[in-house]
Amino acid sequence: MQTEYPAWKLVCCATLTVAFVPACGPQRPTITPASGRVLMNGHPLTGVDGFVRVEPAGARAATGAIDRETGAFSLTTFARNDGCVAGTHPVAVVANVTVGGRLVSLIPEKYADSATSGLTVAVAGRTADLTIALEGEIKPAPQPSEADLKNDTPGF
Repeated sequence: MQTEYPAWKLVCCATLTVAFVPACGPQRPTITPASGRVLMNGHPLTGVDGFVRVEPAGARAATGAIDRETGAFSLTTFARNDGCVAGTHPVAVVANVTVGGRLVSLIPEKYADSATSGLTVAVAGRTADLTIALEGEIKPAPQPSEADLKNDTPGF
């Protein structure tokens, strides 16, 4: 025996389903495009591999790779270069190399943690001119020791 449903019941069920589906799951915060440049002693931070991490309270952090040639970065939260949550947020900057299986910071280590960096950025609307100013010495990448080279195995 097949049951037939009145058309109005089908329309109501479909409408309610569509109305409630968008409310399911966590809502993403509004993200604003944001980019800028990292400076070391007033000059673009170049010649090192690194990244910027912007840490909004209660929201997902945004990160951006530092361009080796220009010191520029573009923030990503959910999709490539989408930006960051608006507001003033603490920042960490990391520039490391791996030597003998250990990470070595090429900039003052305090910048690697937003709690000790003393750095913030203000993102308000589309922002293309964020400046993250670091002070201190860029350390040369240390050379691996004989022991490091002896224990180095190629990655596969």
